[in-house]
Amino acid sequence: METYNIYMDELTTGAELDGEGGYEVQFRVAANSTDEGDPENNAVLANLNLYDLIDLRDSIQQMVDDVAMQTIEEDDDEELVVEEELMP
Repeated sequence: METYNIYMDELTTGAELDGEGGYEVQFRVAANSTDEGDPENNAVLANLNLYDLIDLRDSIQQMVDDVAMQTIEEDDDEELVVEEELMP
């Protein structure tokens, strides 16, 4: 079964030129059979099979969903407080 390596590449945002040192990251997935890098030393995650990638995707999606729901709930709570303050 093919395995995959995940890399996290830093991209400059231009802010570092202003002395603020801002960086963005970009993730990329490379098939181990065609990876010309040094995954054992440079990959964030190395030698993941397809099932591992699916589990990783599901875990990331669950985290995104949880954070989104928490944000929505906090916004709803803030609106409720504002409405209570406006009521006589």
